[in-house]
Amino acid sequence: MSERTKIREHIDAHFSEHVEKLRDYLRQESISLLETHNANVDKCAQYLCRSIEAIGGKTELAQFESGYPIVFGKLMSKKKGAKTLIFYSLYDAMPVDEPEWKVDPFAAEILDAPEIGLPQEYGKCIVARCARNQKGPTMGFINALDSMLKTTGDLPVNVIFNIEGEEEIGSPHMAAFRDRYLEELKKADTVWYGNPAINETDRHVIYACGTRGLIAFTLKVKGGSWGGPTQRALFAPEAAWVDEPVWHLIKALDTLKDLDGRILIDGFYENVVPSTAEENALLEKAKAVMDEDRLKRRLGIEQFKQGKSAKELLSQYIMEPLLNIDGIQGGYTGFHIKTNLPNTVFAKMHIRLVPNMTPDEILSKLRSHLDRNGFSHVEIETLTTYPWAQTPVTTDAIRAAIKAAEKQGFESIVWPRYYACCPFYVYTQPPLNLPAVSHGLGYMGNLHEANEFITIEGLRMYEKYTVDFLYEFAAT
Repeated sequence: MSERTKIREHIDAHFSEHVEKLRDYLRQESISLLETHNANVDKCAQYLCRSIEAIGGKTELAQFESGYPIVFGKLMSKKKGAKTLIFYSLYDAMPVDEPEWKVDPFAAEILDAPEIGLPQEYGKCIVARCARNQKGPTMGFINALDSMLKTTGDLPVNVIFNIEGEEEIGSPHMAAFRDRYLEELKKADTVWYGNPAINETDRHVIYACGTRGLIAFTLKVKGGSWGGPTQRALFAPEAAWVDEPVWHLIKALDTLKDLDGRILIDGFYENVVPSTAEENALLEKAKAVMDEDRLKRRLGIEQFKQGKSAKELLSQYIMEPLLNIDGIQGGYTGFHIKTNLPNTVFAKMHIRLVPNMTPDEILSKLRSHLDRNGFSHVEIETLTTYPWAQTPVTTDAIRAAIKAAEKQGFESIVWPRYYACCPFYVYTQPPLNLPAVSHGLGYMGNLHEANEFITIEGLRMYEKYTVDFLYEFAAT
């Protein structure tokens, strides 16, 4: 019997324990998006350290002057010359203010798939904040390592853990973390973000060649020398002779983007690098295997933007920058009606960057655009920024991921870029210049949404995939 078969059997034999370990981890409330410091996030970091140490790893918490710690850990192979893999992840959580939750978001209850609107074939699901993003994949990885060690006494690769508690607020300390642990991180061969994805046609999706960068910011209009109420909200009829901050913000927002999604900031696209022939070929392969009806059902929509097909929009979804309004707040939004003229309004927004855009360039263009269109009184407050990252599609880790999926009977589809943002630039840019890839097998979803989930069998699949991926990577 091969080593891998023995490990898979160990996972099956101890899987109920693995499920409970994940459920216990999911019960660690760790919301980082709060106005005051949340001590529960620090406690979650300590919990994670204990989990890594319980399987034989060594850990420490990288503390900074503000914010939440980054977990640094090591678990070394006994094999001479073994490759080294950085496992990047996060332990902080998004808020849980969505009213559609079927259960307490931090209770980690197990529900049948149809109870949260999923097909019956998904089976039992653990429903909790971070089940998908990113505690499920993290504990699944730790469980897989534990089974490998208990079965064989060793790992095929060295593992370095980099698990942050500030990803949901823009990863403000990742560059400082890299610099502090630079000599250790230089020993790595690649970075893996365990990110399980099986698409609507039951194919493994590898988010291969890069991630978008991020600008998170607030646009704000408040009464001042330009006009509007300066001290307080006024009675609504005063709008006949007093400027209205809410309408000014709405008009300013309307200049930024059209209904097709085209961003109208002057010069916004001028440094965007066109897709390469290799990237276009990957896009065509991804389009060829799309099931648009199943995708609509997963998203809970009746049609795609402007009545177009998903295949028409896939390139925009993966390869183009994005400008989004996350929320608008101002004035009275309580029960029934209160007629007033608000003196302050703001919009929380973000921009997702692609090569070769830079945060400074885009923020400068945004400021110039607003000024030229008569909105110099609209304030921009930058919350966080980081640049995009790029990895060659030829990296060994991608070949290993394809082989690992094949071991479990899945064909892989390689996307040219991950649709989300991650701070991979700290690894892919100098001085490390490492490849960073995102992939994994498993059924999970609803990240940043109500009823976030990981299926029970999806967790089992991901743990076995982890075993195969580490062995295949060690052999490349």
